[in-house]
Formats: sequence, C-alpha cells, structure tokens
Amino acid sequence: MISTQPGGYRLVPAEVDSEQFEKLLAAAMRERDKGYLDGAAVRLERALSLWEGDAFSDADAGDCVAAEADRLAELRLVALEEQTDVMLAMGAHAQVVSRLKPLIERYPLRETLYRHLMSALHQSGRPAEALAVYADLRAKLAEELGTEPTPDVQRLYRALLSPQPKHHGSTAVWPPFAALADRRAPSQLPGDTADFVPCETTDVLAPALTASDRTATAVTAITGQGGSGKTATAVHLAHRLRPWFPDGQLYVDLGGSTGHPTDPAAALAQMLLALDHPMSALPEGIGAQAACFRDSLRGRRVLTVLDDAADEAQVRHLLPGNVESAVIITSRARLTSLPLTSRVEHDDMSLHQALMLFRRVVGTAKVDRDLAAAREVARLCGCLPLALRIAAARLAARPHWSFGDLAHRLTHRSRPLDELTHGPLSVRSCFAPAYHRLAEDDRRLFRMLGLSGVRGLSAPPGTELPSLAVPDVAEALERLADSRLLKVVHTGVPGAEPRFWLPGLVSAYARERAEAEASEIEHAAAQELRRLEDQEAAVPVLPAAIGRVRAGRQGAWGPVGREPL
Repeated sequence: MISTQPGGYRLVPAEVDSEQFEKLLAAAMRERDKGYLDGAAVRLERALSLWEGDAFSDADAGDCVAAEADRLAELRLVALEEQTDVMLAMGAHAQVVSRLKPLIERYPLRETLYRHLMSALHQSGRPAEALAVYADLRAKLAEELGTEPTPDVQRLYRALLSPQPKHHGSTAVWPPFAALADRRAPSQLPGDTADFVPCETTDVLAPALTASDRTATAVTAITGQGGSGKTATAVHLAHRLRPWFPDGQLYVDLGGSTGHPTDPAAALAQMLLALDHPMSALPEGIGAQAACFRDSLRGRRVLTVLDDAADEAQVRHLLPGNVESAVIITSRARLTSLPLTSRVEHDDMSLHQALMLFRRVVGTAKVDRDLAAAREVARLCGCLPLALRIAAARLAARPHWSFGDLAHRLTHRSRPLDELTHGPLSVRSCFAPAYHRLAEDDRRLFRMLGLSGVRGLSAPPGTELPSLAVPDVAEALERLADSRLLKVVHTGVPGAEPRFWLPGLVSAYARERAEAEASEIEHAAAQELRRLEDQEAAVPVLPAAIGRVRAGRQGAWGPVGREPL
C-alpha cells in the first residue's frame, strides 16, 4: 500500500478503503441512472460495508483531517440515501423502514430520509404513520429553523392525502410495451426469489436482452457449476424483464444435470402448446416442429428461459428466429459453440453477498451479533450460493444455533457435507451428476485427489499414471475442470502449465467417493502424494508419487499445496 519515493512516502489510492468507497458510490449512481437497479444495489452494499465507525475516529491531526472526515461523512449519508431510494424502487419497503428509523434519530434534519420513510411506510400499508412522520418533520423544522419542509416533501405529503396516491419510487427499469391484443400471452415463469441477492450477472445480460438496435434474436447464457444460483438469477432477471416482453414468457426445465434430460421434441411441444398451437397440426420431425415454433413467434415479443441445458445440441432447435424475442439459457456446460449474444460465467458469491443473504434469511441482528463466525461459515461454504442458502435455512430452522455452532460442525465433523443438507436441498447434488458422467480413469484421479488432501496441482502434457490407468494426467485434469469439479487458477505467467484447484466442498465430496469406492492402489498413490504436498519444488509423479511404475515416459507434477496461487 505504501511505496517509498524521493522526499517521503506515497499511499496507493486504489488500496485505500475511502477511495474504493467513492469509486463504488460513483459506479452505483451510474447504474441507477441507467435503470439497472440490481447493479446499483450491489455496489451500494459493497460501498457501505467498507465503513466501520466514523472516518478518522482514531486520528487527531488538525483541520485538514477534520475537513476530510466531514466530506466522507457527507458522502456516506448520500450513499445511504441512494441505497434507500434503490430499495424503494425494488419494492423492499419494509427493509427501508427498519433502516431509516435509526438514521432519522441520528440525523433529525435530513429531509431526504424523512421523504423515503414516508414513501416506505405508505407502500407498506401504513399511511397513518407516514403522515405522522411528516408532522414530526414539520414540527422540528419550525422549532429549530423556522422553515417549512422542502417542496419535494410537501408534494409527497399532498400525494399521500389523495385518494389515489402515485408511486414515488424510481421509474421502471425498462419501458413497457403493449401486448398483442389477439393472442394470449403465456406466463410460465416460476416464482421469483423473495430474498434474491443482487449480482452482476443481471447487469451484464439485461442490456443484451433489451437492446433496441439488435438485428438478431438475443440469445444469452448463464453458465457455471451446480449450486451457483444460475436458475434463480435467470428467473429473477426474466421477471424484471416482463414489461419488455408483454407477449409472453416461456419456461422449460431441460433437466440437463439429471440422468434423463428432456427430449428437445418434448420441449418444443410444451412451448407450442403454451403458444396455442394446435397439437393436431404439429408436423413430424424435429426440424419441422422447430420451424412451427419460430413461425408462432413471428412478430411477438416473447422471452424464453431454457433452464439446465445439457449441451448445445439440446437447445439448438429451441431458439426463436425473430428479432423481437429473446432467450436466457442456464447450463453447467459452457455452450461456446452456440451463437450467443452474451454469456456470463456465474461464479460464487462475494463475502459481502454471502452476508447479505444471511441477513435476509436469518435476520440482521443475528448476523451482526456473530459477524466473525458468519464470515467463517461463508468461507467454509466456499461462498457457493446453494451451500449458503442451506446453512442459512438450518440456522433459521434451529434458532438456538449460532453461526459459531454451525462453523464448528462444518470444521470438526468427518463428513461436512452432512451439515449442508436441509430437506430436499443438498450440496452433494451439485457434484454427483458430474462425477457419475466421468469416465472411470477420471474418477480414479478425482478420488485420489480427495484421498490425498492435495488441493492445487498441475501436470505437463503426457504425464502418465500407469497404476491408476490414467494415460494423460493433463487431459484428465482438463476434463475434470470441464465437469466443474476443478477450477483453473490463472498464474499470470505466459507459457506456464495451467494450475488446477480443488475447492473445499468438492474436496469433501471427493473424499466421500474415495471412502466408498477407492482401491488399495489409489490409497497408496494418495498417501505418497500427501507426503509430498508441502514441497515447493516440482514433485515427480513417476516413480515417487505412484510407486508401481512400468516402463514409460516420465512426467512431473507441478508444485502442489493447499492454497491457490
């Protein structure tokens, strides 16, 4: 953070929390001005989470520092006001009420806070309390300053008194269109997630789906590992986009991560039925049926969500052909051979988002009471959205448990994935389908990694494991990464071998599979690799790590260890 320069020291601005706060606030206001409320909410939450008490509260360095502290305090208030404005526009009226009351006690003359509280109370069905807030503000201003509330506050007060009050939040994110009057508009979307945590994926895809100057169907994809929240994000975004697609919203669960993916012809029939196409007039052959689907969408603005696609072949016949329609696909596969307008790799949550989810499910007070333990639970969950949701659900179901209790169970139980199971939800379901689709030699390598406890490794092309019948370790690692069971850690070194990382929850699953299925040879290979895991130099695979070596090419493991570079 601090560099030595001639004449003194220099603090790197980008590394200072106040600089990060101001950049996040500016970015949030740009997102709000564009109408992307999800993105604005994420950035405002990150910006405000950087604050811990008042600025420079532990420093007394004269007027210059005091002036800077006052400036930052004012910006913090601006951020709080912007956050409540965005929350009002997103419909979080009850949360706004609970946040604003203590703020008003601290800043009794800040009229914007009163205006937001009046609007939140009214939208929450508490009009009498909203009018009482106005009366309280007016009395305070008259007593302390001898003035009346600002024209904006007075207009809101008059609107609340009218029999048909207008909505005083921000305008809609995207402009609505009128639906075609002669056609029924299907509405097949599953329910939105009430405690959805805003993410950047919606910010990236929304412009691609709503661009007015596009010349082809907007086909977008959300890809990522199981349990990363792809479906929840796609459904949330689709609900936000309903005004833009008034002629209907189609939803098909393609079951790609199950053992029995939906046949494309059955998916086409489901969508054609929703579009009132007579089944008796359906032609034979999937190509002709796909043409009927495209014809049914002619001139219509319909949004289609194709959830959990197995691969490109499953969705190729399910895409519209008209420029007015759009598609959101979710898949564990990367779908790189499809003609996508935009694709987002949906990753794990940030720590800030994880804590936001905990607050929404178990309550702010419980999280703030045990904040360090809440962060530890998020870390042990790998910030995987499904794991976080299960952890939060278990804590909500057992209110006598603290975050510290759950962190202890996740750390000290021999099968931590047992602690991440709640009702029909299970973290194992994120990894099991991918594991069972692997070839047997790739399964052996995966189990050996689970047994060894090694989390990060690399291997040059051609590295062999004769004892495990793995002819090319580098290619096997690539296949495990394609299956989302390994992550690729970018070292930033040109020409370096790719380094693969086994996330903590995946490692726990690998150990479970090894305990049930591993052979004696796998145990021996894993034990040898475990003895070498703390070495920083390259570790020879043959013969040291494997032991039983037949004649063949020699290869080498790269550096191994518990943490990614």
